[in-house]
Amino acid sequence: MNIGTIILYSTLTLLVLAGVFGFVLGFFSKAFKVKEDPRLQKLVDILPGANCGACGLSGCQVFAENILSGKAQIDGCRAGGEELIKQISDTLGVKAEGNFEKRIAIALCHGGKNEANISCNLEGAPTCQSIKNLKLSPWVCEYTCLGKGDCAVICPFDAIVMNEDQLPEIDPKLCVGCGICVDQCPQKILELFPAKTGVLCFCKNPDKGSIVRKACKVGCIVCHICEKKCPENAIRIVNNLPVVDTEKCTVCGICVSVCPTKAITLYKAISGKK
Repeated sequence: MNIGTIILYSTLTLLVLAGVFGFVLGFFSKAFKVKEDPRLQKLVDILPGANCGACGLSGCQVFAENILSGKAQIDGCRAGGEELIKQISDTLGVKAEGNFEKRIAIALCHGGKNEANISCNLEGAPTCQSIKNLKLSPWVCEYTCLGKGDCAVICPFDAIVMNEDQLPEIDPKLCVGCGICVDQCPQKILELFPAKTGVLCFCKNPDKGSIVRKACKVGCIVCHICEKKCPENAIRIVNNLPVVDTEKCTVCGICVSVCPTKAITLYKAISGKK
């Protein structure tokens, strides 16, 4: 048998084997095919598609799969809001129960470069996290915004920009309350609140008033005036900072008008301005 015949037979044998294996694979792929729930694609289509991971999973596809398997709650997508929860409920044919009020991120600090006192000049630190890790903050206040904009960089919805005062400005129309910036802020000045006008304390410094005065022009000096003047008893001082009871607060604005440093401020969620 010459070499040409050997090559021919070898080629034919390989072709036959390829055909057999192809048939077997095709047969078993159909025989053991797992039918995809038709609701899966519908869920994926109505999800934001940002794959931000705020739900605790790797992306919207995985979140949709976990909803169908019962491993994730229908309100697990913090980026979607109430309207998304309603759409998911309609897709699954279930009734959404509970309070799914939209929440937005708010930066609880007024102490930017024009208000907070500087302890040293800092150059070269690219991120807030690096400043925090190296303990190189240039501010006297240990609790102020570090001003490098880690939150703006990580926001998947472009809802945050750093203003001229080196403080984050959050657009309530773009913010979906996913909470990623809240989790990433090393100073923990970002928190989620209901997306409605309200009264908040824009200071995170729990030190005594005399210490705060030396650190920042707009920090809370623990004078207790807001607590004393509130007609609804909606404010109490906890750890040297005023805490507003949103259930009691009627947004009358008295506390805002009497606060000597304007640490207590009326936040207008519609415009995003303080």
